Amino acid sequence: MFVEDAKKVLIDDKADITDSQRHFEIEVPLRALEEPLLIPVLSGPRDRITDTVLAAVAILRQHEEMDCEDNQFHLTGTTRILNTVSSFGSSGGLGEAAAWLCLREDIYISLISQRPLRTELHRFSNSDVFHREDDFAWASRMVFLLAKVLKYAFNYDRTVNPSRLEDIGKEIENWNARKPSTFQPIQYVPRSNEVHRKFPGVWMLLPVHVVGVQYYHIAQIILAFSNRPSPSLAYESFKQARNIEKIVRGHLLTVLGLAKSNPRAENTLFTARHSLVSWGWILRHRQDQEAAENLLRDVETRTGWDVSQSIQSLREQWCDGSDDN
Repeated sequence: MFVEDAKKVLIDDKADITDSQRHFEIEVPLRALEEPLLIPVLSGPRDRITDTVLAAVAILRQHEEMDCEDNQFHLTGTTRILNTVSSFGSSGGLGEAAAWLCLREDIYISLISQRPLRTELHRFSNSDVFHREDDFAWASRMVFLLAKVLKYAFNYDRTVNPSRLEDIGKEIENWNARKPSTFQPIQYVPRSNEVHRKFPGVWMLLPVHVVGVQYYHIAQIILAFSNRPSPSLAYESFKQARNIEKIVRGHLLTVLGLAKSNPRAENTLFTARHSLVSWGWILRHRQDQEAAENLLRDVETRTGWDVSQSIQSLREQWCDGSDDN
């Protein structure tokens, strides 16, 4: 089973999006030839869980996520491994590459379920991405910052000190202010009323830059919803809600524009799909909604992910939010 899934990695570099050494593209297929059956190891002793096993389960999770009924069995497996075997998040090599892939998979589920991450983030604290200055390290730092936001913003079971989210917000703005110039768009075209220009055109240099910037805008969406005050006056509450909606819509349109403008960054299509599932209801104008549906159909055409349920759910939300007059 691992061999068959690993073959797909040969032509699918999504797993290596923030990994400059491309461990999944280069090393995983070689490991698959040597260790063709790995899943039974998961029921054995903890010391038998190697970086190859983690990579295998991470690949299985990628395919499980695209099932119509995502039972998240392999997501449970990857997070259990990461939270038990503490070294993977900073081990270097295939183990750390797999750990970052597992973290991104956990992020996707957290986004669409609006629940906190399962992954214990301190497992990544010794990773060298926090000390390196290459673009892949910068993108990984933004992945980690988004994970921190999700860890606190969606933790409804306990009261989170607002200053904690404010501090994370400052870290995110610091990332944005200090990021290398390579993370700036090579071309930017604002959205317009033209049918095919409902999203801004944001062309980036490489897929890794698209991911970093896209995650930045998603983090801003979550912070916008999380940091809203609770005014006592109805008008002030309405005014702030409309302002938040405007901010969120702007970031969401950029997330979608990044995915549409950069076809080589296939990961960003998945992220765009998750973002629409979470916040697509905020698109009020019919042309924006049609553009969102077209983007989702493009996701299905290019990745094979059935988006019919996502489109149907969005249509129901848009119908609920439309004016009765």
